[in-house]
Amino acid sequence: MVRWNAHGGIRMILNVDGSSIGNPGISGFGGLIRNSDRAWVHGFAGNIGHSNILHAELLAIYHGLVLAWELDIKDLYCYSDSKTALKLIYDHVNEWHHYAAIIYNIKDILSRNWRVRLVHTLREGNNCADFLAKFGARNPEAYSSIAVPPDGMNLLL
Repeated sequence: MVRWNAHGGIRMILNVDGSSIGNPGISGFGGLIRNSDRAWVHGFAGNIGHSNILHAELLAIYHGLVLAWELDIKDLYCYSDSKTALKLIYDHVNEWHHYAAIIYNIKDILSRNWRVRLVHTLREGNNCADFLAKFGARNPEAYSSIAVPPDGMNLLL
């Protein structure tokens, strides 16, 4: 059985995901930060209009890292189910790549004075982030900071 992992219980955990209904289609992103006891710390979601899954996945990583930095978290595991997005972040990306600006912004955040590990997870272990990504795609706001889990999410936590 695949499930959420606290990775030894010492770090904060960020799970992120993107959603695209149609790919390309109406797209959103979302994620949440939990402590090592699985307790909700904070979440986020956003709608990016008509786009694709890679764009949504990269924006989920970007916004999740920004949120963690703003919450003064200095030791973080970031889980994404997008191998493609993670590869783009770790590899050299040509400045003409369609998503170069987002990728460079992610790399800039990662270079700050903190410890972040980007980790691939299976989709089945990322249910809460998937819920928030779909929540983002269904709502009109470009970005929403979510202090309390939305209705229907408590069953997944």
